Amino acid sequence: MRAILTIAAVATLAACADKAPKEPTQREQIGQAWKYEGAEGGGRPKVAYIGSANAVQTMTAPDTFSVLLVQPLKEGGADVTVKLVGAPFTCDLSDCRVTATTDDGKKHEWKGRMATNDDGIAIAPSQGAYAVIKDAKSLKVDLIVDGKSQTAPFEFNVAGLDLKG
Repeated sequence: MRAILTIAAVATLAACADKAPKEPTQREQIGQAWKYEGAEGGGRPKVAYIGSANAVQTMTAPDTFSVLLVQPLKEGGADVTVKLVGAPFTCDLSDCRVTATTDDGKKHEWKGRMATNDDGIAIAPSQGAYAVIKDAKSLKVDLIVDGKSQTAPFEFNVAGLDLKG
């Protein structure tokens, strides 16, 4: 009888443990709407970021997703970084490119350099990525996800970007 009560108690505790709130995933924390950080005294944010509306399965993660970071510059414009989360990011160091399609069907190609953490491409303001993003409602970015040539489209709902603070 004591063994049955012990098993019942353990089963009850296990069932209760499953009901505990789970920590949000990194993708849930980032979200699919613009977030702003670093605004001092209600001023201009230091960075805006948004996660892709979709995730893809890769060899390293079942939910690889992408993030757009936009960092406004004092003289106007902004640096844009496209990151990949869940899979290693690769590009030819002499030719890092991002291909994007806006909701109007236009294709855009931007050249950049490997980001500081080797997890994305930093696109210089001269490439015009910020102007495209701020004027679009949605953006589809093709990124290499297998380390060689397989690309996956990551979709962003970019409408509403506001860097004015």
